[in-house]
Order: sequence, then structure tokens, then C-alpha cells
Amino acid sequence: MNELTATQLREWEAYDRLDPVGSWREDYRLAFLSSLMVNIAIQQNGKKGTKLTDVKDFLLIWDEELQREMNEQSPEEILSIFQGIASNFKKKK
Repeated sequence: MNELTATQLREWEAYDRLDPVGSWREDYRLAFLSSLMVNIAIQQNGKKGTKLTDVKDFLLIWDEELQREMNEQSPEEILSIFQGIASNFKKKK
């Protein structure tokens, strides 16, 4: 960075907008592979009709405000999730 001119830096920033490099692209690649592996496991071992995952399900979200919005759940949703976990736990015993 100490040797780059302002013009070169702007060129690299423009290039990155066209063909992103760095951690965002790495996050996307890992999310894609994770989704692929989970979908294969679902297809091989899951119940028929089980919803397949999407790359977005595995992408990291670095924007804290957006993360909070996505994670907001009503008390009813939280109760439903815990009831599902409890019923699955009881079935396995």
C-alpha cells in the first residue's frame, strides 16, 4: 500500500467491483460448498420433501444491523422451535 499511487488504488478498487477478490469471495465459495454438501446429505439421508438449502443460508453477514433484523423471532417462533427440538429428542429415546 505504501508504494501504490492514488490512481493505482482507484484502478484496483474498480477491478474489485467487477471481479471481487478477497474475503467476500472466499465466504461465498465456502457457503456454496457447504450448501452443496448439506443438500447431498439431505438427498441421501433425509426424508422426502425435506427442503434443500441455498447458498444464502450459509453466507456470513457482516452488517450487524442486517444480522439483527434477520435473527428477530417472535416468542411464538422460538417456542415452536424448542417444541420441535423436544419432540425430536423424545422420539430418539
